[in-house]
Amino acid sequence: MAKCYILGLISNVLQQQHVGMASSMDIMHNLREMFGQQNRSARQIAIKGLVSTKIVEGTPVKDHMLKMMGYLKELEVFGAMLDAESQVDMVLTSLPPSFNDFVMNYHMNKLSMMLIELLNHLQSTEDFQKKNKKILLRILF
Repeated sequence: MAKCYILGLISNVLQQQHVGMASSMDIMHNLREMFGQQNRSARQIAIKGLVSTKIVEGTPVKDHMLKMMGYLKELEVFGAMLDAESQVDMVLTSLPPSFNDFVMNYHMNKLSMMLIELLNHLQSTEDFQKKNKKILLRILF
């Protein structure tokens, strides 16, 4: 049954190459040999993107978080699993200096959040910073 499902999901060319194989395990093994290197390259690209992504000051934190979450989801698809705490740490290290107080508060209070919770808190912090900046500009001018 599994062999039929696999053959039904792959292209006609691949079907012809694998139809004579004895089991679904043989088909999967052969497909991994054929395409496994592509997964490794894609995983390396996702890791590089995740590690090198830094938010530019003034960029909406939501856009940055969605980008980071996308890289993390790609890594999960390619088999590179990061625990929730490490994912949050990756995001926190990518934030600009304007979020230093938030990061310090997060660590000092030993908070623990899922990425979606972190996104909500970061958006609240960003909104608060914008309001305070507007008030400060009104006072100064």
